[in-house]
Amino acid sequence: MSSEAPSGGAPEARVLLIEDDLPLATIVSKHLRARGHQAKVATSAEEAAEIVRTGYRPTIVLLDINLPGDSGWAFLRSGVLAGAGSPPVFVVSATAVPHSRLREFNCAGYLPKPFAVPTLIEIVERHHSEADDADASAPQGGFDAL
Repeated sequence: MSSEAPSGGAPEARVLLIEDDLPLATIVSKHLRARGHQAKVATSAEEAAEIVRTGYRPTIVLLDINLPGDSGWAFLRSGVLAGAGSPPVFVVSATAVPHSRLREFNCAGYLPKPFAVPTLIEIVERHHSEADDADASAPQGGFDAL
């Protein structure tokens, strides 16, 4: 796979999509791959943790909250992403999420379902590029980014 994304020549994002709605996850991952990005899908928090523990280093995480087994919040609480460089996390959920909850878990933002796929692609490409340009210790994203 090329290390350049078709849009603007930015390096490809490594996306971890944690989503239990498999048809939605399939659509999103196909669109991301068509744009030159890597996309790994986990249908549970436990599966996502295993993907990270076995060496996948996402540059951005798209996280549903209501998952089978552990919730998305439990996944964030587990600290597994610290071992992956603490990539920016965007909550993608049909459940309304207050900004205070996003701040509590240091999330980069929130995208309510249903969403337009181009909006999600723009978030991935914008925040992946910012993560590449920013110092690793600097916080990523922002609540007013959406």
